[in-house]
Amino acid sequence: MWKIIFLLTIGLLIRACPKQQPIFSGPYQAIRCGISHRMSDQDAFIFDSKNGYLYYFDLSKDEFKPLSQRINKGVHFYSMEELASRLKVNKLVGNELLITYIDYLNQGSSQKSIIKKTINLRWLFMNTVYSNNEGKIKSRIDNCIWVDPKKVNTSH
Repeated sequence: MWKIIFLLTIGLLIRACPKQQPIFSGPYQAIRCGISHRMSDQDAFIFDSKNGYLYYFDLSKDEFKPLSQRINKGVHFYSMEELASRLKVNKLVGNELLITYIDYLNQGSSQKSIIKKTINLRWLFMNTVYSNNEGKIKSRIDNCIWVDPKKVNTSH
């Protein structure tokens, strides 16, 4: 009986410890998800560890800037996209980075797709839910790793 309790306790302790420690650059952290998929499917996010706002690293100025200030080259004139993020604090389950991305690119005037990404920062996994106007919903779970914020190429 004691062996079972001991093994369960060890299992819980191992599970309670994070897989990897985050890498900080000031208040900024970076995480890459989708590492088990092809390179084009990987997502990398640099975020402020206090509020969850997304940033990118400007190599020419050697500083972090809000992602909203990034200029995308080659974006179509009639296209539009929205991005929002926040940090959900939960001491029991672990903090979560919540990202909502609304994409109007290459679609009709009333068509849009909504992508919601929830990244658990303790267990290092990302749950992605894709939905569109027609009500079609797809879901996917990916593993994540911590990366150096200054070495991340953010695609969003």
